[in-house]
Amino acid sequence: MKILSWNVRGLGNDRTFIALKKFLNLYRPQLIFLCETKLTTVCMNNVGKKLKMENCFAVSSKGKSGGLAMLWNSETNVNISSFSSHHIDAEIVTEN
Repeated sequence: MKILSWNVRGLGNDRTFIALKKFLNLYRPQLIFLCETKLTTVCMNNVGKKLKMENCFAVSSKGKSGGLAMLWNSETNVNISSFSSHHIDAEIVTEN
């Protein structure tokens, strides 16, 4: 399983979004964890759609800090156990 974890330091920046999209096209991770997105849950769900990730769980930022997101493809089963502005606890199950 390929997993990407990245402190993006703000995903609203076009340069960061383009870099993330290129990375995803090159390595095709099944699951992505992003911290410091600095986006609301609604905005992060829109980003997930633009990245063509089938599933997205996001925790909104508070002002101009924070924000977490976990995105995964349809081949991966993710069960969110708990979350806060500082963590997402999830169980990940794959077919293989």
